[in-house]
Amino acid sequence: MTNNSNKPPSNALRVEAWRDLPGEKAPAHYEITHEDGTKDRITLARGNRIILDALIAQPVFCASPVRISDRVCVLRHEYGVPITKEMYDNDADTDRARFGVYFLDGDVRRIGEAA
Repeated sequence: MTNNSNKPPSNALRVEAWRDLPGEKAPAHYEITHEDGTKDRITLARGNRIILDALIAQPVFCASPVRISDRVCVLRHEYGVPITKEMYDNDADTDRARFGVYFLDGDVRRIGEAA
């Protein structure tokens, strides 16, 4: 999906290394509320948790040296996390003609650390 504003949100996180992301890796529980009102609970740890915590905090640029897209695919397909990607034109910081930003597309929240 191409965004007509042609600019990503000013708070979108550009990730150059894992240190740019939230640091907590221990297992944590999350609740996903779907459009029909049903809820799922999932438990994530390590890289999957790090990426979801980042997306809960703010949109995240797709391209990065830490392969965010691999984790997004796992979160979408294995855990049912509603993540969308919006495309934009002309990234002045990287000289890319087109680039994407990931967004959470629904109600996802952390509900506690796993025991």
